[in-house]
Amino acid sequence: MDLKTRRSSPRLRQLAAALCALLAIGGAAAAAPPPFRYQTMGVANGCFVESVACYDAYHEKFGEGGWVRVLQWGAKEDEVMVAGHAVAVFETAGVLWCWDVNFGWTPLSIAPSERENAAVVAAPVVANYPRVTALYPILWDGGAQAPEEGPPGAAATEAEGAQYARIVAERLARHRPVNLVEFTQSGGGEPRTREAVVFVFGGRMCVYAPEVGTTLFRARSSVWNVRLTQEIVRRLFPGAERVRSVALPAPES
Repeated sequence: MDLKTRRSSPRLRQLAAALCALLAIGGAAAAAPPPFRYQTMGVANGCFVESVACYDAYHEKFGEGGWVRVLQWGAKEDEVMVAGHAVAVFETAGVLWCWDVNFGWTPLSIAPSERENAAVVAAPVVANYPRVTALYPILWDGGAQAPEEGPPGAAATEAEGAQYARIVAERLARHRPVNLVEFTQSGGGEPRTREAVVFVFGGRMCVYAPEVGTTLFRARSSVWNVRLTQEIVRRLFPGAERVRSVALPAPES
């Protein structure tokens, strides 16, 4: 073999350098402990709200200047459309990490320069779900928000899912305005009382209900917009009536 054939092309040298960089990132990540402790809420259908709470915990630990996102995707499982999933993704010490309610902490062997590319970031995360085809991955940033005490709410009654909804409302209200709402819904028998949590994330109105998880709406408004809140609750729960805000404890300072 002559000297010419032994030399690598510039393109091959670039690929080798990129591979070495990724291996170095992966090796450093594998050796690193989880960047902080996150206390889960343990609520039903909570992947999105847990990821938002982990997003908040990152800012509590590292301040407002760090990079953190909520990665969300829709999904198709065995040809059936399902709700999808969400995880928290962030960078610390030059390593990208993922926190998934199902798998906990995972370092991602992705260069930080690719962190805004949702498809690239999603690839190793979705690999944990081999039966799922991820659709439309998107990275959400919560933006600058602050706790806010809303108008006086009604006294809460005994409602289905109330424990989960109140846990989520109180946790998320530490960092943003949150409206805990109560409503009744008829289902062929006696009307049932339920609760849901309304908040804004990524510039979208979000509604968490223990029965269905979190739904994001394109509408942009305040969580205290009574008419809009009633409309989106009724879209999620056809026949919902008596939609009203429930009093929350004052947000922690």
